[in-house]
Amino acid sequence: MVTILMVLGVLTGIGVAVLNHLYTSWYHIPIVLLMCVGFFILWAALYLLVALIWSALVNIKKVEYDPNPFYQWLVVETMKYILFFTNSSVKVEGAEMIPKNQKCLIVANHRSNYDPISIMTHVPLKPLIFISKPENFNLPVAGGFIRRAGFMAIDRDLVKNAIITINKAAEKIKTGQTSVFIFPEGTRNRTDEKLLEFKNGAFKIATKAKCPLVVLALSNTEKVKKRTPFRHTTIKIKVVDVIPAERVASMKTAELSEEVRQKILEAI
Repeated sequence: MVTILMVLGVLTGIGVAVLNHLYTSWYHIPIVLLMCVGFFILWAALYLLVALIWSALVNIKKVEYDPNPFYQWLVVETMKYILFFTNSSVKVEGAEMIPKNQKCLIVANHRSNYDPISIMTHVPLKPLIFISKPENFNLPVAGGFIRRAGFMAIDRDLVKNAIITINKAAEKIKTGQTSVFIFPEGTRNRTDEKLLEFKNGAFKIATKAKCPLVVLALSNTEKVKKRTPFRHTTIKIKVVDVIPAERVASMKTAELSEEVRQKILEAI
């Protein structure tokens, strides 16, 4: 999406320059370049406006959508847009460990709102849906798009509803519909501790689906907000381990939770 907006900015800038005959002298070149940058920013703002209106038209009364390939693409492109304008890039270590032809459960530590953005754009598992808190589905732009992309809400304060979400997520993996991501800490870690305690229920998705479990460790996402836009931030995603489906199926949820927590602790 950023590339498309850049191309539109350049073409519009050059088009306006040609119409105004700003190509006859060398000293016009800086003016044309500034025009291209200006039109890029204008197109970017227009995209946000269209996205805001578009997402507002999504039917929020429908609680759950199946993963939609177009909206999956749109979510990824919009998240790349955010990374670009926050002067951030993502480096993935160990991506080759991730199973190519299997649907998986993915877990990671949670430090910032840029965690899901980084994972959705750079972890090579598609389609991929997130299990997220209900408030995120009411966010401007993002809320409507993630609904249509198939993301699922989980309300951990209502145990019965949380169990329903976990069972549905496991079924989506088991039937080969999509891979699923969940933060086992349950919320962002705003403390000085490396990790919060894990919610064991998150791992029931893997044990019920009998699927591989991909363990990630994220770093630097909490720095993006402090540095934007003047300092660049390299977000790091490390694939710590991939626990095979057979081993997942043989373990108790609490054992799996403790082992994964230890692996992430060691990695960060």
